[in-house]
Amino acid sequence: MLWMKKVCIVVGLFLLLTGAAAPFQAQASSRDLTRVTVIFKVDNPDYFWHYPFLGKPLDQITVSSFGKTFTIPSSSDTDKIEIDVPTDYYLRLNIQLQSDDTTLQTIPYISKHRIRSGSTSFTIVLKAPEPQSVKISSDDFEAARP
Repeated sequence: MLWMKKVCIVVGLFLLLTGAAAPFQAQASSRDLTRVTVIFKVDNPDYFWHYPFLGKPLDQITVSSFGKTFTIPSSSDTDKIEIDVPTDYYLRLNIQLQSDDTTLQTIPYISKHRIRSGSTSFTIVLKAPEPQSVKISSDDFEAARP
């Protein structure tokens, strides 16, 4: 009989706490959100979009953040996206480099500082690796000089 009272008390406390906590659940309203603008600039777009990332040129770049997905089409040199971020949260971006509907690489980004109403614009510059001259070295040979 004593265990029955304990079970009733535990169940009653559980119902009381979950019922009482329901009105206080956090919901983000429009006044709690800060509109953040992220500008993607492609350095040398003709070279960037034809560069073979992991052996394939890119068709598009997909950016996901806070439940929204944005697409940066190939051959673009600048694209702007706007994301509503809760105030005092970090801006998290999931950038996917894609070719033929296949994700070649996923790059997670996070802002260095929490989002405040004054810092609402960021710029990300996308660059392909620069071409490099061929360099040959060997312990067994030395370069012949004419």
